[in-house]
Amino acid sequence: MGGGCGVSGREADVVIVGAGVIGAFAAYYLARAGERVVVLDPDPGGGASAGNAGLLVPSYSRPMAHPQALAEGVRAVLGGGHDITLRRPLRAGTLAWMARFALAARPGRAWRTAPRLAAMAARSLRLYTEFADAERLDIGLRDAGLLAVSRDRRTLDAQRRTAERLARLGVAAEVLDPAAVADAEPGLGPVAGGVRFPGDALLDPLDATRAALTAAERHGAVLVRTAARRIRHVNGQVTGVDTEAGPVAATTVVLAAGTSSVALARSAGVRLPVEPGHGWSLTLPVAEPLLRHAVLDLDAHVVLAQRADRLRLTGGMELGGPPAPPTPERFASLRRTAAGLLPGAALGEPGDQWHGARPMTPDGLPIVRRTRPGLVVATGHGQLGMTLAPATGELIAADLTARSRG
Repeated sequence: MGGGCGVSGREADVVIVGAGVIGAFAAYYLARAGERVVVLDPDPGGGASAGNAGLLVPSYSRPMAHPQALAEGVRAVLGGGHDITLRRPLRAGTLAWMARFALAARPGRAWRTAPRLAAMAARSLRLYTEFADAERLDIGLRDAGLLAVSRDRRTLDAQRRTAERLARLGVAAEVLDPAAVADAEPGLGPVAGGVRFPGDALLDPLDATRAALTAAERHGAVLVRTAARRIRHVNGQVTGVDTEAGPVAATTVVLAAGTSSVALARSAGVRLPVEPGHGWSLTLPVAEPLLRHAVLDLDAHVVLAQRADRLRLTGGMELGGPPAPPTPERFASLRRTAAGLLPGAALGEPGDQWHGARPMTPDGLPIVRRTRPGLVVATGHGQLGMTLAPATGELIAADLTARSRG
Protein backbone atom coordinates (compact mmCIF):
# COMPACT_ATOMS: atom_id res chain seq x y z
CA MET A 1 0.00 0.00 0.00
CA GLY A 2 1.61 3.18 -1.19
CA GLY A 3 1.31 6.75 0.00
CA GLY A 4 3.10 10.03 -0.44
CA CYS A 5 3.21 13.37 1.27
CA GLY A 6 3.35 15.89 -1.61
CA VAL A 7 -0.12 17.20 -2.44
CA SER A 8 0.32 20.91 -3.11
CA GLY A 9 -1.04 21.72 -6.55
CA ARG A 10 -2.55 18.27 -7.02
CA GLU A 11 -5.97 18.06 -8.72
CA ALA A 12 -8.52 15.27 -8.74
CA ASP A 13 -12.03 14.48 -9.82
CA VAL A 14 -12.73 13.21 -6.32
CA VAL A 15 -10.87 13.70 -3.05
CA ILE A 16 -11.82 11.19 -0.38
CA VAL A 17 -11.08 12.27 3.18
CA GLY A 18 -10.61 9.14 5.27
CA ALA A 19 -9.01 5.78 4.45
CA GLY A 20 -11.05 3.61 6.77
CA VAL A 21 -13.17 0.89 5.26
CA ILE A 22 -15.85 3.30 3.95
CA GLY A 23 -13.37 5.61 2.24
CA ALA A 24 -11.34 2.65 0.97
CA PHE A 25 -14.27 1.08 -0.86
CA ALA A 26 -15.47 4.43 -2.17
CA ALA A 27 -11.99 4.94 -3.60
CA TYR A 28 -11.98 1.46 -5.10
CA TYR A 29 -15.28 1.77 -6.96
CA LEU A 30 -14.59 5.34 -8.10
CA ALA A 31 -11.09 4.51 -9.37
CA ARG A 32 -12.38 1.38 -11.11
CA ALA A 33 -14.96 3.59 -12.86
CA GLY A 34 -12.14 5.76 -14.23
CA GLU A 35 -12.35 8.75 -11.89
CA ARG A 36 -9.17 10.51 -10.80
CA VAL A 37 -9.16 9.82 -7.06
CA VAL A 38 -6.98 11.10 -4.22
CA VAL A 39 -7.41 9.60 -0.74
CA LEU A 40 -6.22 11.55 2.29
CA ASP A 41 -5.47 9.96 5.66
CA PRO A 42 -2.46 10.15 8.00
CA ASP A 43 -3.14 6.58 9.21
CA PRO A 44 -4.75 4.51 6.43
CA GLY A 45 -6.79 1.61 7.77
CA GLY A 46 -6.67 2.93 11.32
CA GLY A 47 -9.54 4.06 13.50
CA ALA A 48 -12.63 1.93 13.97
CA SER A 49 -11.77 -0.10 10.86
CA ALA A 50 -8.78 -1.64 12.66
CA GLY A 51 -10.15 -2.78 15.99
CA ASN A 52 -13.70 -3.95 15.38
CA ALA A 53 -14.93 -7.54 15.43
CA GLY A 54 -14.93 -7.95 11.65
CA LEU A 55 -18.57 -9.01 11.55
CA LEU A 56 -20.70 -8.77 8.41
CA VAL A 57 -24.13 -8.86 9.96
CA PRO A 58 -27.42 -8.59 8.11
CA SER A 59 -28.74 -9.72 11.50
CA TYR A 60 -28.02 -6.17 12.77
CA SER A 61 -30.41 -4.64 10.24
CA ARG A 62 -32.72 -3.19 12.88
CA PRO A 63 -31.33 0.32 13.49
CA MET A 64 -29.95 0.97 16.96
CA ALA A 65 -32.64 3.58 17.68
CA HIS A 66 -35.40 1.35 19.07
CA PRO A 67 -37.28 1.21 22.41
CA GLN A 68 -35.01 -1.41 24.03
CA ALA A 69 -31.90 0.63 23.24
CA LEU A 70 -33.66 3.74 24.53
CA ALA A 71 -34.34 1.93 27.81
CA GLU A 72 -30.64 1.04 28.03
CA GLY A 73 -29.81 4.69 27.39
CA VAL A 74 -32.07 5.76 30.24
CA ARG A 75 -30.31 3.29 32.53
CA ALA A 76 -26.99 4.77 31.40
CA VAL A 77 -28.19 8.26 32.38
CA LEU A 78 -29.12 6.89 35.79
CA GLY A 79 -25.73 5.21 36.13
CA GLY A 80 -26.88 1.61 35.67
CA GLY A 81 -26.27 1.09 31.95
CA HIS A 82 -24.64 -2.13 30.78
CA ASP A 83 -24.38 -2.11 26.99
CA ILE A 84 -24.33 1.71 26.83
CA THR A 85 -22.55 3.89 29.38
CA LEU A 86 -21.98 7.64 29.60
CA ARG A 87 -18.81 9.62 30.18
CA ARG A 88 -19.25 12.60 32.42
CA PRO A 89 -19.42 15.52 32.36
CA LEU A 90 -21.88 15.29 29.46
CA ARG A 91 -21.38 17.80 26.67
CA ALA A 92 -24.32 19.86 25.43
CA GLY A 93 -23.86 18.23 22.04
CA THR A 94 -24.19 14.77 23.57
CA LEU A 95 -27.39 15.76 25.36
CA ALA A 96 -28.84 17.13 22.11
CA TRP A 97 -27.88 13.92 20.31
CA MET A 98 -29.54 11.84 23.03
CA ALA A 99 -32.75 13.85 22.68
CA ARG A 100 -32.80 13.16 18.95
CA PHE A 101 -32.08 9.49 19.65
CA ALA A 102 -35.10 9.36 21.97
CA LEU A 103 -37.33 10.80 19.24
CA ALA A 104 -35.96 8.33 16.68
CA ALA A 105 -36.56 5.37 19.02
CA ARG A 106 -40.34 5.56 18.71
CA PRO A 107 -42.02 2.12 18.69
CA GLY A 108 -42.17 0.60 15.22
CA ARG A 109 -39.93 3.13 13.52
CA ALA A 110 -36.81 0.94 13.49
CA TRP A 111 -38.64 -1.86 11.69
CA ARG A 112 -39.94 0.55 9.04
CA THR A 113 -36.35 1.53 8.17
CA ALA A 114 -34.79 -1.93 8.66
CA PRO A 115 -35.47 -3.08 5.05
CA ARG A 116 -33.05 -0.43 3.76
CA LEU A 117 -30.23 -1.68 5.97
CA ALA A 118 -31.02 -5.33 5.23
CA ALA A 119 -30.86 -4.70 1.48
CA MET A 120 -27.56 -2.83 1.79
CA ALA A 121 -26.09 -5.54 4.03
CA ALA A 122 -27.08 -8.32 1.62
CA ARG A 123 -25.61 -6.36 -1.28
CA SER A 124 -22.36 -5.78 0.62
CA LEU A 125 -21.89 -9.49 1.36
CA ARG A 126 -22.13 -10.26 -2.36
CA LEU A 127 -19.75 -7.40 -3.18
CA TYR A 128 -17.13 -8.60 -0.68
CA THR A 129 -17.03 -12.00 -2.41
CA GLU A 130 -16.89 -10.41 -5.86
CA PHE A 131 -14.15 -8.03 -4.73
CA ALA A 132 -11.94 -10.76 -3.27
CA ASP A 133 -12.34 -12.90 -6.39
CA ALA A 134 -11.85 -10.08 -8.91
CA GLU A 135 -8.82 -8.54 -7.19
CA ARG A 136 -7.34 -11.84 -5.97
CA LEU A 137 -6.84 -10.46 -2.48
CA ASP A 138 -7.27 -12.29 0.82
CA ILE A 139 -9.55 -10.46 3.26
CA GLY A 140 -10.04 -13.39 5.63
CA LEU A 141 -13.66 -13.78 4.54
CA ARG A 142 -15.55 -16.83 5.74
CA ASP A 143 -19.21 -17.76 6.15
CA ALA A 144 -18.94 -18.28 9.88
CA GLY A 145 -22.45 -17.27 10.86
CA LEU A 146 -23.31 -15.49 14.10
CA LEU A 147 -24.51 -17.43 17.14
CA ALA A 148 -26.24 -15.29 19.80
CA VAL A 149 -26.45 -17.06 23.17
CA SER A 150 -27.79 -16.29 26.63
CA ARG A 151 -28.25 -17.87 30.01
CA ASP A 152 -31.58 -16.06 30.45
CA ARG A 153 -34.74 -17.33 28.74
CA ARG A 154 -36.37 -13.90 28.63
CA THR A 155 -33.37 -12.51 26.78
CA LEU A 156 -33.55 -15.42 24.35
CA ASP A 157 -37.27 -14.85 23.81
CA ALA A 158 -36.57 -11.22 22.90
CA GLN A 159 -33.83 -12.32 20.48
CA ARG A 160 -36.17 -14.90 18.96
CA ARG A 161 -38.83 -12.22 18.35
CA THR A 162 -36.21 -10.02 16.69
CA ALA A 163 -35.14 -12.96 14.50
CA GLU A 164 -38.75 -13.54 13.43
CA ARG A 165 -39.02 -9.92 12.27
CA LEU A 166 -35.67 -10.15 10.49
CA ALA A 167 -36.80 -13.30 8.69
CA ARG A 168 -39.45 -11.20 6.93
CA LEU A 169 -36.57 -9.14 5.50
CA GLY A 170 -34.80 -12.23 4.19
CA VAL A 171 -32.37 -12.62 7.11
CA ALA A 172 -32.27 -16.35 7.91
CA ALA A 173 -32.27 -17.46 11.56
CA GLU A 174 -32.50 -20.66 13.58
CA VAL A 175 -33.57 -21.00 17.21
CA LEU A 176 -31.37 -23.51 19.08
CA ASP A 177 -32.02 -25.28 22.36
CA PRO A 178 -29.11 -25.94 24.75
CA ALA A 179 -28.28 -29.29 23.15
CA ALA A 180 -28.23 -27.76 19.66
CA VAL A 181 -25.96 -24.96 20.89
CA ALA A 182 -23.59 -27.57 22.32
CA ASP A 183 -23.55 -29.39 18.98
CA ALA A 184 -22.90 -26.16 17.10
CA GLU A 185 -20.20 -24.92 19.51
CA PRO A 186 -18.81 -27.75 21.69
CA GLY A 187 -16.43 -25.42 23.53
CA LEU A 188 -19.12 -23.16 24.97
CA GLY A 189 -20.18 -23.42 28.58
CA PRO A 190 -23.82 -24.00 29.59
CA VAL A 191 -26.39 -21.58 28.15
CA ALA A 192 -30.19 -21.52 27.99
CA GLY A 193 -30.10 -21.58 24.19
CA GLY A 194 -29.25 -19.45 21.22
CA VAL A 195 -30.27 -17.97 17.89
CA ARG A 196 -28.05 -18.65 14.89
CA PHE A 197 -27.86 -16.35 11.89
CA PRO A 198 -26.19 -18.54 9.23
CA GLY A 199 -26.04 -15.77 6.63
CA ASP A 200 -23.71 -13.58 8.69
CA ALA A 201 -20.00 -13.67 7.89
CA LEU A 202 -16.61 -12.82 9.34
CA LEU A 203 -13.48 -11.21 7.92
CA ASP A 204 -10.28 -9.56 9.06
CA PRO A 205 -11.25 -5.88 9.23
CA LEU A 206 -7.76 -4.45 8.83
CA ASP A 207 -6.88 -6.83 5.99
CA ALA A 208 -10.13 -5.98 4.21
CA THR A 209 -9.55 -2.23 4.52
CA ARG A 210 -5.97 -2.49 3.31
CA ALA A 211 -7.02 -4.74 0.45
CA ALA A 212 -9.58 -2.19 -0.73
CA LEU A 213 -6.94 0.54 -0.62
CA THR A 214 -4.46 -1.64 -2.50
CA ALA A 215 -7.04 -2.41 -5.17
CA ALA A 216 -7.98 1.28 -5.44
CA GLU A 217 -4.31 2.13 -6.07
CA ARG A 218 -4.11 -0.60 -8.71
CA HIS A 219 -6.91 1.18 -10.54
CA GLY A 220 -5.18 4.54 -10.33
CA ALA A 221 -6.18 6.08 -7.00
CA VAL A 222 -3.47 8.01 -5.15
CA LEU A 223 -3.18 7.57 -1.38
CA VAL A 224 -1.60 10.48 0.47
CA ARG A 225 -0.68 10.13 4.14
CA THR A 226 -1.71 13.53 5.40
CA ALA A 227 -4.52 14.97 7.50
CA ALA A 228 -7.27 17.20 6.16
CA ARG A 229 -7.64 20.54 7.95
CA ARG A 230 -10.69 22.07 6.28
CA ILE A 231 -12.97 21.81 3.27
CA ARG A 232 -12.35 24.53 0.69
CA HIS A 233 -15.44 26.24 -0.79
CA VAL A 234 -16.22 29.34 -2.84
CA ASN A 235 -19.71 30.84 -3.21
CA GLY A 236 -21.30 27.70 -1.85
CA GLN A 237 -19.36 25.32 -4.13
CA VAL A 238 -16.81 22.95 -2.60
CA THR A 239 -13.51 23.20 -4.47
CA GLY A 240 -11.14 20.91 -2.57
CA VAL A 241 -9.39 20.28 0.72
CA ASP A 242 -6.69 22.05 2.71
CA THR A 243 -4.32 19.49 4.21
CA GLU A 244 -1.26 19.58 6.43
CA ALA A 245 0.80 19.09 3.26
CA GLY A 246 -0.96 21.73 1.17
CA PRO A 247 -4.18 22.21 -0.81
CA VAL A 248 -5.81 19.65 -3.12
CA ALA A 249 -8.31 20.82 -5.73
CA ALA A 250 -11.25 18.60 -6.61
CA THR A 251 -14.62 18.64 -8.31
CA THR A 252 -16.10 16.58 -5.46
CA VAL A 253 -15.02 15.87 -1.89
CA VAL A 254 -16.23 12.67 -0.22
CA LEU A 255 -16.11 13.03 3.55
CA ALA A 256 -15.60 9.53 5.00
CA ALA A 257 -13.53 10.34 8.07
CA GLY A 258 -15.70 8.71 10.73
CA THR A 259 -16.21 10.91 13.78
CA SER A 260 -13.67 13.43 12.42
CA SER A 261 -16.17 14.17 9.65
CA VAL A 262 -18.13 16.39 12.06
CA ALA A 263 -15.48 19.11 12.40
CA LEU A 264 -14.51 18.94 8.73
CA ALA A 265 -18.12 19.23 7.60
CA ARG A 266 -18.54 22.23 9.89
CA SER A 267 -15.70 23.95 8.01
CA ALA A 268 -17.95 23.75 4.93
CA GLY A 269 -21.00 25.04 6.81
CA VAL A 270 -22.58 21.60 7.25
CA ARG A 271 -23.67 20.24 10.63
CA LEU A 272 -23.76 16.47 11.05
CA PRO A 273 -25.76 14.75 13.81
CA VAL A 274 -22.93 12.34 14.60
CA GLU A 275 -21.71 11.44 18.07
CA PRO A 276 -18.60 9.35 18.84
CA GLY A 277 -19.51 5.98 20.31
CA HIS A 278 -16.34 4.91 22.10
CA GLY A 279 -15.61 1.20 21.90
CA TRP A 280 -12.80 -1.18 22.80
CA SER A 281 -11.51 -4.62 21.93
CA LEU A 282 -9.03 -7.15 23.26
CA THR A 283 -7.26 -9.56 20.91
CA LEU A 284 -5.84 -12.68 22.55
CA PRO A 285 -3.43 -15.24 21.07
CA VAL A 286 -4.92 -18.76 21.01
CA ALA A 287 -3.24 -22.06 20.17
CA GLU A 288 -6.21 -23.97 18.77
CA PRO A 289 -9.59 -23.52 17.10
CA LEU A 290 -12.07 -22.49 19.78
CA LEU A 291 -15.12 -21.35 17.82
CA ARG A 292 -16.85 -22.26 14.58
CA HIS A 293 -19.07 -19.17 14.63
CA ALA A 294 -18.75 -15.60 15.73
CA VAL A 295 -20.47 -15.69 19.13
CA LEU A 296 -22.50 -12.90 20.70
CA ASP A 297 -23.03 -13.10 24.47
CA LEU A 298 -26.42 -11.39 24.79
CA ASP A 299 -26.05 -11.05 28.56
CA ALA A 300 -22.74 -9.17 28.54
CA HIS A 301 -23.11 -7.68 25.02
CA VAL A 302 -19.70 -9.05 24.03
CA VAL A 303 -18.72 -10.56 20.68
CA LEU A 304 -16.10 -13.32 20.37
CA ALA A 305 -14.62 -13.74 16.89
CA GLN A 306 -11.72 -16.07 16.09
CA ARG A 307 -9.45 -15.68 13.09
CA ALA A 308 -6.65 -18.25 12.87
CA ASP A 309 -4.59 -17.91 16.06
CA ARG A 310 -6.32 -14.79 17.40
CA LEU A 311 -9.51 -14.37 19.39
CA ARG A 312 -10.93 -10.85 19.33
CA LEU A 313 -13.31 -9.73 22.07
CA THR A 314 -15.38 -6.59 21.54
CA GLY A 315 -18.19 -5.06 23.53
CA GLY A 316 -19.80 -2.05 25.07
CA MET A 317 -20.17 1.54 23.98
CA GLU A 318 -19.54 4.78 25.82
CA LEU A 319 -21.05 8.11 24.81
CA GLY A 320 -20.18 11.65 25.84
CA GLY A 321 -17.45 13.15 27.94
CA PRO A 322 -13.90 14.12 26.91
CA PRO A 323 -11.86 11.54 24.96
CA ALA A 324 -10.08 9.12 27.28
CA PRO A 325 -8.78 5.55 27.04
CA PRO A 326 -10.95 2.83 28.58
CA THR A 327 -10.23 1.81 32.14
CA PRO A 328 -8.36 -1.48 32.72
CA GLU A 329 -11.64 -2.90 34.05
CA ARG A 330 -13.17 -2.61 30.55
CA PHE A 331 -10.62 -5.05 29.16
CA ALA A 332 -10.73 -7.26 32.24
CA SER A 333 -14.50 -7.55 31.80
CA LEU A 334 -14.06 -8.71 28.21
CA ARG A 335 -11.64 -11.38 29.36
CA ARG A 336 -14.00 -12.57 32.12
CA THR A 337 -16.86 -12.86 29.66
CA ALA A 338 -14.74 -14.93 27.27
CA ALA A 339 -13.50 -17.16 30.09
CA GLY A 340 -17.08 -17.76 31.22
CA LEU A 341 -18.22 -18.70 27.73
CA LEU A 342 -15.15 -20.82 26.95
CA PRO A 343 -14.35 -22.53 30.28
CA GLY A 344 -11.81 -24.91 28.77
CA ALA A 345 -9.81 -22.32 26.83
CA ALA A 346 -6.40 -20.97 27.83
CA LEU A 347 -6.93 -17.20 27.70
CA GLY A 348 -4.25 -15.97 30.08
CA GLU A 349 -1.95 -14.19 27.62
CA PRO A 350 -1.86 -10.36 27.88
CA GLY A 351 -3.27 -9.69 24.40
CA ASP A 352 -3.52 -6.48 22.38
CA GLN A 353 -5.80 -3.69 23.56
CA TRP A 354 -7.53 -1.27 21.18
CA HIS A 355 -9.98 1.56 21.56
CA GLY A 356 -11.59 3.94 19.11
CA ALA A 357 -14.78 5.76 18.23
CA ARG A 358 -17.61 4.72 15.93
CA PRO A 359 -19.61 7.51 14.22
CA MET A 360 -23.16 7.18 15.59
CA THR A 361 -26.27 8.89 14.23
CA PRO A 362 -29.37 9.43 16.40
CA ASP A 363 -31.62 7.30 14.16
CA GLY A 364 -29.06 4.52 13.61
CA LEU A 365 -28.94 5.10 9.85
CA PRO A 366 -25.74 6.09 8.02
CA ILE A 367 -25.48 9.45 6.29
CA VAL A 368 -24.61 8.84 2.63
CA ARG A 369 -25.68 11.84 0.60
CA ARG A 370 -24.69 15.10 -1.06
CA THR A 371 -24.98 17.83 1.55
CA ARG A 372 -23.98 20.80 -0.60
CA PRO A 373 -22.60 21.27 -4.14
CA GLY A 374 -19.36 19.30 -4.41
CA LEU A 375 -19.60 17.65 -0.97
CA VAL A 376 -20.73 14.07 -0.34
CA VAL A 377 -20.88 12.82 3.26
CA ALA A 378 -20.40 9.12 4.02
CA THR A 379 -20.34 8.61 7.76
CA GLY A 380 -22.53 7.57 10.69
CA HIS A 381 -22.38 3.82 9.99
CA GLY A 382 -22.00 3.07 13.70
CA GLN A 383 -21.58 -0.66 14.30
CA LEU A 384 -22.24 -1.45 10.62
CA GLY A 385 -19.17 0.09 8.99
CA MET A 386 -17.68 -3.22 7.88
CA THR A 387 -21.08 -4.63 6.95
CA LEU A 388 -22.13 -1.74 4.72
CA ALA A 389 -18.79 -0.52 3.30
CA PRO A 390 -18.82 -2.06 -0.22
CA ALA A 391 -22.48 -1.14 -0.83
CA THR A 392 -21.77 2.40 0.38
CA GLY A 393 -18.75 2.74 -1.90
CA GLU A 394 -20.67 1.37 -4.87
CA LEU A 395 -23.55 3.76 -4.21
CA ILE A 396 -21.24 6.79 -4.07
CA ALA A 397 -19.42 5.76 -7.24
CA ALA A 398 -22.66 5.17 -9.15
CA ASP A 399 -23.99 8.59 -8.17
CA LEU A 400 -20.81 10.55 -8.93
CA THR A 401 -20.03 8.84 -12.23
CA ALA A 402 -23.64 9.30 -13.39
CA ARG A 403 -23.40 13.01 -12.60
CA SER A 404 -20.04 13.44 -14.33
CA ARG A 405 -21.32 11.75 -17.48
CA GLY A 406 -24.81 13.20 -17.38
